[in-house]
Amino acid sequence: MQTYLKTRPVWQQFILFIGMAMGISMIISLFGIMILSKMTGISATEMKDMNFDYSDPNAIVFIRGSLLIQFLGFFLIPSLLFAYFADPYPKQYLGLKKPWSHWYWILGIVVMLAAIPFSEAMGRLNEKLSFGADVKELEEQLERQTKFILDRHTIGDLIANLFFIALLAGVGEELLFRGVIQRMLIRAFKSPWAGIIISAAIFSAIHMQFSGFFPRLLLGVLLGAIYWYSGSLWTAILAHFAYDSFLVLLVYFNPEFLEKSKSITIGPENLIINGVVSLGIVTILILRMKKLSKTSYEETYRDDHPPIEQY
Repeated sequence: MQTYLKTRPVWQQFILFIGMAMGISMIISLFGIMILSKMTGISATEMKDMNFDYSDPNAIVFIRGSLLIQFLGFFLIPSLLFAYFADPYPKQYLGLKKPWSHWYWILGIVVMLAAIPFSEAMGRLNEKLSFGADVKELEEQLERQTKFILDRHTIGDLIANLFFIALLAGVGEELLFRGVIQRMLIRAFKSPWAGIIISAAIFSAIHMQFSGFFPRLLLGVLLGAIYWYSGSLWTAILAHFAYDSFLVLLVYFNPEFLEKSKSITIGPENLIINGVVSLGIVTILILRMKKLSKTSYEETYRDDHPPIEQY
């Protein structure tokens, strides 16, 4: 008799996990949004209106509350609950352990920051693609909310943004996309890089901002590699948090970077050169991480298969 979910076929695990995540998310969102609406006097329908007036002082409370609800209902609780039913050691299943080397703490952060110029160059190319009017309208709404959150300039707002944008995303998204989904997909394809790339594509698509699909795909791949080679999800969580924190701080001290026309790197005319250099540095760092790594498919998935399976 199979006791833990990790010994079941991957497609069964995936369906069970997605169903669990959607179900828990719907329940928590239903009650959470009701509470937020009572607190703020703002409904979810109003927030989706392109003409919504963000001057309402309760708007920021509603948006930050929504981020917390999403973190709990879609990312944290489903990931922890699935790990509990998947493995007798849930923390080990999710990769919540020390990395193979202390160098991974530093390498993970440096990889993510070094990738910014290449990510930005990809973003400029990605923006030239058309995804239809409906997608564009949704992206504009999400962009308005993002600008509203980041374009606030008190210390309290900075701390709140580091928590709601950087910390919650770093912990929640890594638990779900790398800790659970990437782990399943690597086993499904018996290939670390296949699992890393496909889970990164899901990670990017679920953000529903397709004008930034490829840069986010790149960042997802890098986070997946950081996790795989280090053997620790904590390093990916820290790297993700550091990356988002850097961008939050950058916008806080340089509000002009909220405009798409502004470049984080030296200038638009240098995007290609900076992108190539960035890619070279990232490649060298990833190869270094691979050299330090003790991770292997056989060891990681040693106990995931029923006794009747032969590998």
